Amino acid sequence: MSTNAMRTAIAAVLLVVSAATVGKISLQTATNETGFRLAGERIRFDASARPEFTEGQIMYSAEATRSGLVKWAATPRGRRMILRFNGAEYSVTIREDGHGVGAGSAPQPALATLAAATDHTKTKAYDLILNPTFTLPRGAIPFSSGEPSTPADMMAAAWAAEMLHIDFYARGISLPHHLRPDFQSEWHVMATELGFPYLPHEDEPERPPREWRTIRTRR
Repeated sequence: MSTNAMRTAIAAVLLVVSAATVGKISLQTATNETGFRLAGERIRFDASARPEFTEGQIMYSAEATRSGLVKWAATPRGRRMILRFNGAEYSVTIREDGHGVGAGSAPQPALATLAAATDHTKTKAYDLILNPTFTLPRGAIPFSSGEPSTPADMMAAAWAAEMLHIDFYARGISLPHHLRPDFQSEWHVMATELGFPYLPHEDEPERPPREWRTIRTRR
């Protein structure tokens, strides 16, 4: 596998929202469906932000999606973010798409939603799209233990990465995010908490050449 192909493979773990997606998500100005919703039902969390899935969610969502959430929720930043977005001010709808080219995406909401960031009387709605079937290319393995390898790892990284985008949307900050030092700083902390300190979260064209390899192939 070529160097460019290997870089593309790990970049696909964290799918960048394309400019064509921006503005296509409709604004929900009011909704009773607040908190995190998976398989048509609100996700219940205990006081420590550990998810408690319903029978319907277990039946109609992927194991990797749920396991990824459990892993991310066990981190300090994940727990903090879940407790914040699980209130009445936010609605995060998780959609699974097994046909995506990456592990996940968080489309930018309508401008009215971004503008309402400081209006705590309005419910802000966001979509989080996950691809629980995403895997590294055949024959590729992680270069080190500091990168995701299992489906649960992939989804934990996707939950963290895309919720960070949503966190910035909730502050009224539109795309692009990847070039912002504060975004990269927060991502590094989140990735390290997950045990993936070497996992990048950036646009492929933005990435400088690196001597180290994120993944390698078996011979």
